[in-house]
Amino acid sequence: MKRRALAIPLDEIEKHFRLNARQDVKVIAPEMLSAELYEKLTAKGKKLKREEPVNGHVWAHSSETAPNRLCEAKDFLDDSLGEATGGPVAVSFANERAEQEDHFHRKHIEIYFSEHPMAAEFRYVGEEKRQDTFVLFTGGLIIFGPNVIHRMKLGGMTLIMELPSVPNDRVVEKI
Repeated sequence: MKRRALAIPLDEIEKHFRLNARQDVKVIAPEMLSAELYEKLTAKGKKLKREEPVNGHVWAHSSETAPNRLCEAKDFLDDSLGEATGGPVAVSFANERAEQEDHFHRKHIEIYFSEHPMAAEFRYVGEEKRQDTFVLFTGGLIIFGPNVIHRMKLGGMTLIMELPSVPNDRVVEKI
C-alpha cells in the first residue's frame, strides 16, 4: 500500500503499553517480521507478536493477542527516493521497561527523542575502548551514526527513528 501520510496518536501508544507485555512497539519498519523469523525468535524465548499492515491513515494499538499493526517504510517511497533503502524512515516507541541490548547499525542513523531522562553508553566498531556515556536528566535527543555500538537506558516514553530504513541492518555486539 502506498501512502503519503500516517498519524500516530500518543494515547494509542500509551494504551498499547498498558495492554501489552512488551514495552516497545514498531510503527514503521523496514519490513514485516516474517513467519520464519517469528518462529525462530519465539523459540529462543523472545516475547514477540506477529505483524500485519496498518489499514487507513491512523495507527492504533492492538490487543495482547492480536498482531501488531505497522507500515513498511517502503510504503512511503515515491519516485523522488531510491529503492536502495527499505524506505525513508523507520519509527518505534519504547519506554523504561523495554528490553534493551547493545547493538549497532551498519547503514543508517538511529535517533532517540524523549521528554524523560535517558542515558546511553557507546563505543565505535573496531575500537575496544568505550567512548562515553550520555546522561540527559530532563530528556532530549541522542543520535548515533552507523557503526556506533550503543545501549540505551530509557526513563519513559521514547521515540526511536532510523534514517533511512534499511532491512536487516541491526547487529548485536557488546559495548
